[in-house]
Amino acid sequence: MKTSTITIRLPLEVLHEIDRLAKLTKLRPSVLCSYVLQEKMHEFVKEFGKEIMEELGE
Repeated sequence: MKTSTITIRLPLEVLHEIDRLAKLTKLRPSVLCSYVLQEKMHEFVKEFGKEIMEELGE
């Protein structure tokens, strides 16, 4: 699988939580974030789109 790198800004407390959970799961922080992002991305976009459509009255 090809991968790419993105840069995101997160609050320090979130970064500390990522590090803590990465140690617990024995995953690299980037791998943990990748799994979470892949799992939640479609769910988030679907809900976000639904909210926008409601605001537009459609």
